[in-house]
Amino acid sequence: MWQNIIVGIIVILAAAFLLWRYLPMAWRQRAGRLHPALAPKGGGCGGCSACEGDSCAPDGRR
Repeated sequence: MWQNIIVGIIVILAAAFLLWRYLPMAWRQRAGRLHPALAPKGGGCGGCSACEGDSCAPDGRR
């Protein structure tokens, strides 16, 4: 019984995270105005470690 409840909670949290991750940026910024903890962090870059900072320069160098 408890295992089913815990698994259900984990699945719901994972689905909420997935939904939040793929929401349009405008919607996430609007939610950030309602509560600052919901504001997207970082710049236009996705924050991945693939670019190592140099190729994601804002001046367009790659």
